[in-house]
Amino acid sequence: MAVWEFVQLVVTVTVTFTYSSAFQSCGNLTFLHHVSLDGQMFNDTFITEHSVTDKATCLSMCFHELQCNMVLYNPTSQGCRLYYSCSITGGEQEAGWQYYAVPCTEFRVLNAVSMLVRNQSHVDVTCPSGFSYLPTTSDTCFHDNVPVNVGRCMQTLWVDQVPVFSTPLPAPLSSGTEIIVEAAGDGAARSVVRLSANESSRVVFLLVVRWSISEIIYNTARILSQWEKEISSPDFLFTPNVTSNLSIKITNNEFQMSVDDKSLLDAPVRIPLHEAITLDVDFSLIKRVQIKYPKSKNAI
Repeated sequence: MAVWEFVQLVVTVTVTFTYSSAFQSCGNLTFLHHVSLDGQMFNDTFITEHSVTDKATCLSMCFHELQCNMVLYNPTSQGCRLYYSCSITGGEQEAGWQYYAVPCTEFRVLNAVSMLVRNQSHVDVTCPSGFSYLPTTSDTCFHDNVPVNVGRCMQTLWVDQVPVFSTPLPAPLSSGTEIIVEAAGDGAARSVVRLSANESSRVVFLLVVRWSISEIIYNTARILSQWEKEISSPDFLFTPNVTSNLSIKITNNEFQMSVDDKSLLDAPVRIPLHEAITLDVDFSLIKRVQIKYPKSKNAI
């Protein structure tokens, strides 16, 4: 992501048959003219229609409509139709319409999944169930003097997972984040929750339930062959084959762990939180894994 800045409206029109990567800033959208789709009328995801004097005005209207990323422009009738997605099928023949769109791989607003979202502070972004809206930048830009943030709808809830569950973190960890694991162990194989860094040999967080000796420990590793001093919990709060709710609340300095609302262990952050990129959970039964991120000052 580029560092956002306030810029004037610039509309660039590129004639091409395929989507291509294009720089998108707060005040600059690149529209691609898909000649192969000209002469068709699309009705799905339609927003509104205007009468305009030229193509530049039509594209400008799309820019100022936050849900818009596709335009049909008719130079003969001076019609301008705005849409919120890039339809490529289902059009009906109607002569005169020209098809312009911002690349869907770079810009989408409505119920986006792992795609960029342009959003103003007073417009809600609704993510699918199990997904959260996560801004991708802490910087602020303005559009028509209204704060704009750019983010993604990212999956933050997983249910009924296989015993060994692994996922890339949808966003960097920070103070205020909470990881919830609703799971059960069989009382034999050890159970693990791990946060790994960019280098697989670096472990930012490791919680191990050693069922055979009724012990719960926390540790970190600069490299896998050099573990740091482990910290053990004074209490063993898990019961074999009984589902428990493990909560890991993260502050700038600590991982605060509890099981079924009972304090388990407070452990120091030894490796910077932002280095963690992968979450692994290994229990014999995993009902739920959830990451709750703090509400961003730029998010809604």
